[in-house]
Amino acid sequence: MIWLLGLLALYLALLLLIVWVSLHPFRIPIYLSPAALGTPQEEVEIQSEGATLRGWWVPAPGDAEPLVMVLAHGYMMNRSELVPEAFQFWQRGVSCLIIDQRCHGRSGGKKCTLGYLERHDIAAAVAYARSRAPGAKIGLLGSSMGAAASALAMSHDPSLADVVILDSCYGRLSSATLGWWRFVGGDVLKVILSPTVLVSMPLAGFNPFQVDISRGLAHLKDVPVLFFHGRSDTLALPGEAMRNFEATPGPKEIVWFDRCGHSEGRWEQAEKYHRELFSFLERQGFLREKTRDA
Repeated sequence: MIWLLGLLALYLALLLLIVWVSLHPFRIPIYLSPAALGTPQEEVEIQSEGATLRGWWVPAPGDAEPLVMVLAHGYMMNRSELVPEAFQFWQRGVSCLIIDQRCHGRSGGKKCTLGYLERHDIAAAVAYARSRAPGAKIGLLGSSMGAAASALAMSHDPSLADVVILDSCYGRLSSATLGWWRFVGGDVLKVILSPTVLVSMPLAGFNPFQVDISRGLAHLKDVPVLFFHGRSDTLALPGEAMRNFEATPGPKEIVWFDRCGHSEGRWEQAEKYHRELFSFLERQGFLREKTRDA
């Protein structure tokens, strides 16, 4: 009996350690910048609720489109992840703000919450973008955790942005947590570490079962939303993407990437990704139509 209790205590300690590490993820170095691709860039600092954020402001050249995009990366990534998208937008005359979300890159913050507290980072980034481009339309483009943070920010204030692009967004945070373990180590690891969802509550400071992206998207009655999702995504299952899509009442489209996993469509099928992205923005009136090779 004593050895059994000892094993149980060891298992609980391991779960607590894993949750703590998950809330304080390893920071990968900045590995790509807009300037490296030939665009101007300005290092910026933004005060969010509970964290100082750092990022890049990429001003559009000349006769800019009346649109600014705020780009938010995924979990255990940093602002470098979406630099290629900032470059694509810059070529189209769109200014971009790329941020490191809290506890990632060079931003501050006490813990990462996979989108829950990061919604404040999105709101702060939008406020900064509006200060740099008064009167411009604001678009959000988020990948994975950045997509969830963008959706949650919009659910709290549907007027925050004018158009939203959600790439590989999870549906419920509890499902995303299990999906992360499945993504890392398959179904066996998912089963072994499934109690982390419960163990995380006191350390994270909120109930992950109450974080529901679909419920928040139901508030976006007039905001166009474009969903990107891989049909082979094992982290945010395709069923979660459809649940989000069906819950969204306003103008919406969903683009599927065959044989692509989590956030892979942007890399594996880049031509399709950018064609669908810019076509959507054109149809919704946020970009002027132009030829693809312009």
